[in-house]
Amino acid sequence: MRTATKCQTRATPSITFGAARRHPTRRYKTPHIAASLSSGKGSVNVDERYDVVVVGAGVIGLAIAQKLTSRGMRVLIVDRRTVIGAETSSRNSEVLHAGMHYEPGSLKAKWCVDGRQMIIDHCIRKGVRWEKIGKFIVAQDESQIPELDAMMRRAEANGVEDLRVFSGGKINEYEKNVMAFAGIWSPSTSIVDGRQLMESFEYDCIRSSRAKFALNEEVLEIVRVQGDSFRVKTNKRVVISRRVVNAAGLWAHELCERTMDAYSKSNAPPPPMYFARGMYCKLKKGVPVPFQRLVYPLPRDGGLGIHFTRDVDGVCKFGPDIEWTDSLDYACDESRVPAFYESVREYWPGLRDGWLSPFYTGIRPKLINATGDKDEPGATADFVVQSESEHGALGLVQLFGFESPGLTSCMAIAEHVANILE
Repeated sequence: MRTATKCQTRATPSITFGAARRHPTRRYKTPHIAASLSSGKGSVNVDERYDVVVVGAGVIGLAIAQKLTSRGMRVLIVDRRTVIGAETSSRNSEVLHAGMHYEPGSLKAKWCVDGRQMIIDHCIRKGVRWEKIGKFIVAQDESQIPELDAMMRRAEANGVEDLRVFSGGKINEYEKNVMAFAGIWSPSTSIVDGRQLMESFEYDCIRSSRAKFALNEEVLEIVRVQGDSFRVKTNKRVVISRRVVNAAGLWAHELCERTMDAYSKSNAPPPPMYFARGMYCKLKKGVPVPFQRLVYPLPRDGGLGIHFTRDVDGVCKFGPDIEWTDSLDYACDESRVPAFYESVREYWPGLRDGWLSPFYTGIRPKLINATGDKDEPGATADFVVQSESEHGALGLVQLFGFESPGLTSCMAIAEHVANILE
């Protein structure tokens, strides 16, 4: 990714979930609108008023803000980082998935299928770089054919109708370096410039004159006032908003803890949260590009496996692997690289020693543990959206577990959230 082009290989401070965190603040003037509001605890000075506060300036938060401003709402977008999309949104594969991986009837399946076409239409309108590159999902022996069959059934149930099953020999007509017994060809799988996509949402928000960005700013508390509004306090300002969207990604659970008396969490407790760190490796300079299309193994270990992707700039990478962790630490662990060779050689036996180097890491917010224990209260492999119908708090929308296919789904998610808040 262009925002994570160099992997940190030396020890770096990790950020443990739930620990107190503060970031250096930039001093600048904020417009003060003369206002005060009684919260039942005395008069509160208020800097600004908005229709919606969106917490989180990743691709989902930005898509939501863009949709809300297009519907005439005045929006404040708050993020603790100094730039948009600094975490999960800039540390992924930049793939627009077709939708065959997800459980039929799930939010992931619906929003992935709907959202992919919405993003492509948006990219065409806005000049955002994307490419309909296609993807092979490969099985290594006959014992894996039932998994391919199950994937085809999921695809059909999800409305993905363009997949084809190819023999290994047929795959080699397209990709001579792939070793496979058989595989699925997905012609609609695409890649997108994730940075340009986020910047296009940001530009639309700014151009609307109805949005303001509060970057390098942390939400400290959210309190219900006067029954139908929220007082949102950051480390730099206090604002009043009729609506709040928690799109904080990796920090969504912590933000939920800071909602104070905004709603009773016993009505809709947040689901469990787990962090899954994934490292990517890239091909070293001068190594011949092995494939023209994306190549994926069958899904495994809570993810889609160590797959081959390239971005719109032609940078080739493999990943991510998966490592369950307690902390938000983006350092690369070079000791994990040998396992990449072992995994990749299952479908690219021509990979030579020394051709891969650590690239970057990302962290996925998961709502189910490494063993897939769905007996744990609230555990799920799906996205979770909590709104008034779940927790009873008018105007509050909480988003949990928005990992892949969050990028592909972002515009469909935005439309859903906007419909809730209108």
